[in-house]
Amino acid sequence: MRIRHASLFVLLTLSAVACGGEPPAAPPPAPVMNGPKPVIRDTPPTPAPNADDGAIDKAAQAYVDLVLDISPESATGLGLHARDGLLDDRSLEGYEKNTQKEEAMLKDLQTRFANPNASMRAKTDLEILEHTLEVDVRMRREVKPLVTQPDAYCGPMNAIFWMTAREYAPAPERAENVLARMEKIPKMLEGAKLNLQNPPKVWTEIGIESAEGAKTFFDDQRSFLKTALPDASERIEKAIKRAREAYLAYAAFLKKDVLPKSNGNYAAGKPLFEFLLHENYFLTEDSDAVLARGKKVFDDTLKQLDETAKKIDPKAKNWFAVTAQVKKNHPTAADLIPSYDREVKRARKFLADKDAVEFPPGDDCEVVETPPFQRATISAAYDQPPPFDPVTKGFFFVTPVDPKKSKAEQEEMLRENDHGDQVDTAVHETYPGHHLQLSFARMNTSLARKATSNSTATSLFAEGWGLYSEELMNELGYYTPEERLMQLEWTLVRAARIIIDVGLHTQGMKFEDAVKILTDQVHLEKTLALSEVKRYTESPTQPLSYLIGREKIFDLRAKYKDKMGANYSLKKFHTELLSHGSIVPGLIEREMFGSSVK
Repeated sequence: MRIRHASLFVLLTLSAVACGGEPPAAPPPAPVMNGPKPVIRDTPPTPAPNADDGAIDKAAQAYVDLVLDISPESATGLGLHARDGLLDDRSLEGYEKNTQKEEAMLKDLQTRFANPNASMRAKTDLEILEHTLEVDVRMRREVKPLVTQPDAYCGPMNAIFWMTAREYAPAPERAENVLARMEKIPKMLEGAKLNLQNPPKVWTEIGIESAEGAKTFFDDQRSFLKTALPDASERIEKAIKRAREAYLAYAAFLKKDVLPKSNGNYAAGKPLFEFLLHENYFLTEDSDAVLARGKKVFDDTLKQLDETAKKIDPKAKNWFAVTAQVKKNHPTAADLIPSYDREVKRARKFLADKDAVEFPPGDDCEVVETPPFQRATISAAYDQPPPFDPVTKGFFFVTPVDPKKSKAEQEEMLRENDHGDQVDTAVHETYPGHHLQLSFARMNTSLARKATSNSTATSLFAEGWGLYSEELMNELGYYTPEERLMQLEWTLVRAARIIIDVGLHTQGMKFEDAVKILTDQVHLEKTLALSEVKRYTESPTQPLSYLIGREKIFDLRAKYKDKMGANYSLKKFHTELLSHGSIVPGLIEREMFGSSVK
């Protein structure tokens, strides 16, 4: 999540009384009429249209203040920097108090706005706030991340990364707050050792990998800190040493004390899973219907893969034999990051030449190495600029080849970054994918939408848009047959994600069986398949958001085309669609067409 100092922003309010100009002329006096005087009865005044808009905007500000209060780290990510020197309270007592604060706000909103007299925009904002709180409270109560997720204690590294990587304030100011956070890490990790109880084994393994990444991470901060605070060298070295050692000790604790006792269950269960589908994503479909959609797309994509493979090699036995050959065309380890950068620039130029999308001002995107502590679960991903920070640069993370790995493991990773995969990933993550979509979202002035822009609900539209972008580029003629083959393979991955997501969390699918689907049916390399499934276990319904979100966007496009008739164009549709911010397709549909969400 990401927010800025609340005092720097003016809430949008819609006044029922026009401002400025001359007052309307008084009506002429009524004519005198004979007969009895009319009976005058007291009638209640008619409420002004959209009378609750201002109150809903104030509620959005209250939500912003709540985020700043209960999660200074999340606030940093949103761009709200008033508490940048603090860590989240990860004591169980503090966590409970913060959950109660969310519950109190939710109850207040539901009571005050049972039947809101508000504009469509404000009603949408209200639903976003209420559902975000409702989902977060339930996840806190049922998942209990401080008890079950060891990597929940690696969050400070995210916040520190945002502070050093983004120039939202003078470097000395940011460096002072980075040090303040670093100095609090050892005590926070000591508390973690008291909190964790029987996590799932895979979550403990994720926590170990993340904690072990701290050594490189904190060493990487040294240059920034010493440049920003040249007179604080001793303090900097001490803070780095203590934070690094604290995480290494935490990793050792997880290995020795927690891993042998990690017998917890990562499955969300069907009730929670269905709740997330309906209340987080505003979907009417249940998990069975979602699974059926995933299986259909999986089968359809297999057919398209076979057809495309035959265009490349008519004599090939099957599509994955062709992909095995295509994967040999990959960059060297040294050229991995530069080659991705070239693909980002090529995709943007193609879209500009096709006049298929608009480019918002300041849509700066930089390809950088994934921070070490995130490499356990990320091979390539987009990190958006905070919606309330003045900076607009987005980061496209690419995980470099680990020189400590064996030659075979390094080759395996490079094969997963072959040219076709690079093309597809750059499209999904940057142009016209996440970076472009989030550049539009920044321009939406709704405080509620900005404040919840990194909530789990946004995944349905954001990831749906990313996958839609991949298929859009095929429609526009961007891919060679080899590139299309790899794009289809990743469509197959997204369909498999639905099968695995529903299976892991509602049907008792085992971790090993999920990995086997990705290696044996989708034909991903084993290392990548393991990384994928690890992530799925921690994020129920997020893996299915790609394909289901894409399908919802295609539905919206068809509906918009019918509405616009001869005035339809792809560019107009994309601009209209993206202007609503990162909200679920059901709410976008209501704002675009006035139709009901459910």
